[in-house]
Amino acid sequence: MPRDIHQVLETVWGYKQFRPMQERVIRSVLAGRDTLALLPTGGGKSLCFQVPALAMGRLCIVVSPLIALMKDQVERLRKLGVRAVAVTSGMAPMEIDNALESTVNGKVELLYVSPERLGSELFKARLPQMRVGLIAVDEAHCISQWGFDFRPAYRLIAAVREVHPAVPVLALTASATPAVAEDIMRCLAFRAPNLVQGSFLRPELTFWVNHGEDKLGKLLRIANKVPGSGIVYLRDRRGTVRTAQFLKHHGIPAEAYHAGLSMEERDNVQKQWTAGTIRYVAATNAFGMGIDKADVRCVVHLEPPPDMESYYQEAGRAGRDGRPAYAFLLAHPSDERKMHEKFEASFPSLAEVRRVYQALADQHQVALGAGLFEAYGLDLSKLAARTTLPVGKVHSALKALELDGTLALSDGARTPSRVMMRASGDDVHHLRIADQRRGPVLEALLRMYGGLFEEPSIIDEERIAQQTARSVVQVRQMLRELERDHVLFYHPRSDAPQVTLLVPRRDAQTLTLDPQALQLRKQRAWDRLEAMARYAFHDEGCRAQAVMRYFGQALPDRCGRCDNCKALERADRTAEPPARWLVDEGRVATRPHNGT
Repeated sequence: MPRDIHQVLETVWGYKQFRPMQERVIRSVLAGRDTLALLPTGGGKSLCFQVPALAMGRLCIVVSPLIALMKDQVERLRKLGVRAVAVTSGMAPMEIDNALESTVNGKVELLYVSPERLGSELFKARLPQMRVGLIAVDEAHCISQWGFDFRPAYRLIAAVREVHPAVPVLALTASATPAVAEDIMRCLAFRAPNLVQGSFLRPELTFWVNHGEDKLGKLLRIANKVPGSGIVYLRDRRGTVRTAQFLKHHGIPAEAYHAGLSMEERDNVQKQWTAGTIRYVAATNAFGMGIDKADVRCVVHLEPPPDMESYYQEAGRAGRDGRPAYAFLLAHPSDERKMHEKFEASFPSLAEVRRVYQALADQHQVALGAGLFEAYGLDLSKLAARTTLPVGKVHSALKALELDGTLALSDGARTPSRVMMRASGDDVHHLRIADQRRGPVLEALLRMYGGLFEEPSIIDEERIAQQTARSVVQVRQMLRELERDHVLFYHPRSDAPQVTLLVPRRDAQTLTLDPQALQLRKQRAWDRLEAMARYAFHDEGCRAQAVMRYFGQALPDRCGRCDNCKALERADRTAEPPARWLVDEGRVATRPHNGT
């Protein structure tokens, strides 16, 4: 008998009630229906599968491509007493086998899996033995070729359904057009169409597009006039640094955030921003996933994103507390041309893709036929030097290989150091006594961390060094030696981006990409870019209506607050004086428009 979902919500998370749409989604799942939930950013998608999993008392398999977000959710769930584990690229076979064995033995309530791992032999061998009650597919738009971030590995989910055909599937995404929504349900073999859709309308969010040359000047006026915290989105790393420096120079606390920073630096920036120590983060799209800050008052795009889906998700990080917030897009007339130029550069030639693939194999010394499901550190600048190609072109080539199913990319996500004993208890006990140099390290490990013979444990080399009166360098060296001698498994911490081979390494000279699939993908990407360009440069109608229309919903009345609505009111001479709203006159709203 399933537990009451409200009791689960309050007992585990401490919440008294669900957000709008959450309960409807959960009850649909508990009734055994395949469900596609379209919940806008900030709608609380994770609870839609976490709550029913705990209520029904059966395993929930969660498929997600966002490794950093998966690890964050697993860590949060464990702190709440929920038994959750993640199986991702970058984990050693022993770790994966141990996690899957624990799942089979009923020790896991939520199993997070990156999509490429669904095709591994380790996972396929354990899957029939798992007591599965729900399959959750996060970022479900990735399964559709019509979507803006198609991932071929998502098609492996169909095989999971074949093993557990009676188990309902919950697909979740924050943004999907009607065509994508229909394709998601088809690709996941829904037994009957079942779409639970929240409104894409964000009544608290004012959309505003401004055209002009002095973007930084307008940004400064926004920051001075709109109280509270904000995010400034740019498409390149150098721009984030320049923008943060500009804001700081004018007395506004700000920092840059991009994938080139270390994990510690990124964590520090996010913590300062969340605490309010800094007001603005100037960031690439690497910033945003898993943000739990409700009081963001504005999101500013200093250039148009490549598609409406990205724009809506990023803009939607403002105003999650339901209070008035603003989404500004500052566009220069030349930005439309730059959008098209970047688009063409994002589709490299086959020869360039082959060069990048060969350079990756050479850099990591991956032999022909080897490397299946192995994860390798990714340094774009080194690959660019090897191939004599621009960094952007290298990334686009890797993306083409990912979309072709050859490899999987993951942004830097903290992977803490982990240890698990390989040798028998007797052998380890003997070494603790006989090995005077390494024995104290083994002694400290066994005293500080429990269960090392059963499963990998996260360790802290700094604490071990303090306990053993050794340096951190010495501790790490001894751990590597103990792994070499098959005493233990040691996986040092890492926060570098990674690439995982999904097929054994092939001969780069004979590597081919499906030209028809590439052309289709390019055409769909072009259509999405053109929709973004129309919104940014050519749409003269209500911005909120334009956003809703793109996602297949209707908004009968104009919002009355966006730049186009205000321009129309001024033209009709029926609106209030526009000084409160005009960015280009140096003034921005500091209180909500109440419609009166």
